[in-house]
Amino acid sequence: MTRLLRLCVPVLCAGLVSTLTVAAQQAPAAPPAAAGATRPAPPPYVPKNLKVLPDNTNLRVVMRAYAGALGVECEFCHVGPDPVTHRDGDRASDANPMKDVARYMIRMNDDLNEKYMAQLPKAPDVDADAKIQCGTCHRGHAKPEAFVPPPRQQGNRPPGAPPAGPPPAGAPPTGPPAAPPAN
Repeated sequence: MTRLLRLCVPVLCAGLVSTLTVAAQQAPAAPPAAAGATRPAPPPYVPKNLKVLPDNTNLRVVMRAYAGALGVECEFCHVGPDPVTHRDGDRASDANPMKDVARYMIRMNDDLNEKYMAQLPKAPDVDADAKIQCGTCHRGHAKPEAFVPPPRQQGNRPPGAPPAGPPPAGAPPTGPPAAPPAN
């Protein structure tokens, strides 16, 4: 048996090598077309229920920008996934009332940019292309935080204010109360 194997294996290998060499040199034939193998391209995505944004809006880019500016996830404005099936919610649905708030804020943003920002006088220190965006006020928070200016240090004055002089006669004193006289 070993003798037979010793004779057959080299013959089989030589035959296999020569067959593979000839097959590799021939041009590959076109693969046969299988029935139903070529699928037509899916139709382009057509957004539904757009009431404020233009139809040609790249929704993926715009929605990610909104989510980043407000520091929220999609479910903040859109219907969340079904808790039973775990399928994504219907993004076109108006069931979440925050979606109407978002539409109102988008309109407000557009109005501010068209009516006011476009009328800014051109000045060297003003960006002529400045636009108000969601992040201008929200800064990564769902509810914009109130701006509280830092307290002014005693003696500092706002830029452009005249230097402080003595108070007019009869005016109440300003500044910290005077210390009581030492006994």
